[in-house]
Amino acid sequence: MYPALFGALTNAVLDPILIFSLGMGLPGAAWATVAARLVTLGLALYPALRKHNAFVRPRLRLLWRDLQTVTHFANRAVLASVATPIGTAIVTREMSKYGPEAVAGMAVIGRMAPVAFSVIWALSGAIGPIIGQNFGAGHVDRVRRTYLDAIKFVAIYVLFITMILFAFRGPISDLFNAENLTRELIYLYCFPLALSSFFSGSVFVASASFNTLGRPSYSTWLNWGQHTLGTWPFVVAGGVLMGAHGVLIGQALGSVIFASIAIWLGWRLIKTPPQENMRHRSHGAIFGHGSLIAHTLQKHMGDK
Repeated sequence: MYPALFGALTNAVLDPILIFSLGMGLPGAAWATVAARLVTLGLALYPALRKHNAFVRPRLRLLWRDLQTVTHFANRAVLASVATPIGTAIVTREMSKYGPEAVAGMAVIGRMAPVAFSVIWALSGAIGPIIGQNFGAGHVDRVRRTYLDAIKFVAIYVLFITMILFAFRGPISDLFNAENLTRELIYLYCFPLALSSFFSGSVFVASASFNTLGRPSYSTWLNWGQHTLGTWPFVVAGGVLMGAHGVLIGQALGSVIFASIAIWLGWRLIKTPPQENMRHRSHGAIFGHGSLIAHTLQKHMGDK
């Protein structure tokens, strides 16, 4: 977490200095981002090199064998990530039918949501190691509790942030000089549509369990399902019935359906984990993002 934290801090400090104080404008923002990336890289590599001896001379045979295992998960994770911009493109296309004000409202919401619900997005990266380490150590009861606690945390956090958005929906709209339809869409998102972020957060939690317990394809299919079948029919129907407001409502309704499927699949997977992963528990505590990957790498380290 520290590399990401100090990278963001570097960006926050250098942005106003380079953009305004030194008058560099947009190039200053770019250089601040470069500096932040270098800080992130340095803080990530330093403990890996000095404390953990994490890098060894690569051997082609072992590299090929490791690559097959990592690729099995990485390909599906990449495909799952690609689904999100596809869904955004579909919503943007439908929203564009209602004019620039509608697109502007959607753009403001698209910038506001990642800030308001950043904790939920971070949760998806934090919960994977917790589930993986406890499952690898044989503490399935902790895995179940972690999954349920994460869902509860998402619900409480979304409710809290939605209350804040509702209370400050006026100042938020004024901050973006939003008027007419743009303002109406922002108000609609601040309450009640922001509550639908619970379902997005639940998908993040479920996807972390899929990737950790050796079923990354579940995450891939659910993401593509949500951002295609769970988006296009709903936003089109919503637009026909209620215009630009209906597009946002349709997008939220589609997420409810696929999030419910994800939550159910995640809980089912935790209750009855894949048998190939269960066998790996006999090798002792296994650490990392997933017991299957960690077991394979542990075995390879013995070979090295």
